[in-house]
Amino acid sequence: MAESAPPPVDKPHNPDKPYFPCKDSDFGLFSTAPVLLSFQKNLPVTPDQLFDVFEDPTSWPRWAHGIGRVVWTSPKPFGVGTTRTVYFWGGMEVYEDFVRWERGEEMAFVFYGTTQDVFLRFGEHYVVQPMEGGCRLTWTVAFEPAASWASFLPLAKPMLRANLASYMWRLGRYCARL
Repeated sequence: MAESAPPPVDKPHNPDKPYFPCKDSDFGLFSTAPVLLSFQKNLPVTPDQLFDVFEDPTSWPRWAHGIGRVVWTSPKPFGVGTTRTVYFWGGMEVYEDFVRWERGEEMAFVFYGTTQDVFLRFGEHYVVQPMEGGCRLTWTVAFEPAASWASFLPLAKPMLRANLASYMWRLGRYCARL
């Protein structure tokens, strides 16, 4: 297992937990990552309403199974360079840096660090297209696993894909209640 490293001085992080830096990533991660998973869902909300959901830190734990809490560590208005910390059940924290942000159209983030040695690189890209009666969300997850997880990935990938697909189903149910 890799040793914990000092976190970047200019990025939010928990000083009481180990810090595992991720490789520097930008939007190119979504075309170069060894693992790319993509999902689509038609949602009964407008693109702006969907971004209201994305910006609401209390919404994520309601539809993204495993997330316990989301904290925006940059002030509004959100945009490229915004940071966020996501706290998962079980204690892992991930530190995100947004590399794309066009409200109502697109957002993408990459991890700059985590509290567990799981990912060398990780990011998510959300593309929102308006359509009659709502919008279509295309969500792409891109990552390169750390050695500690890479050997389990072939066995875990079907469960990972099913779990991530369930996020889309839960998001659809959440949006239908707005």
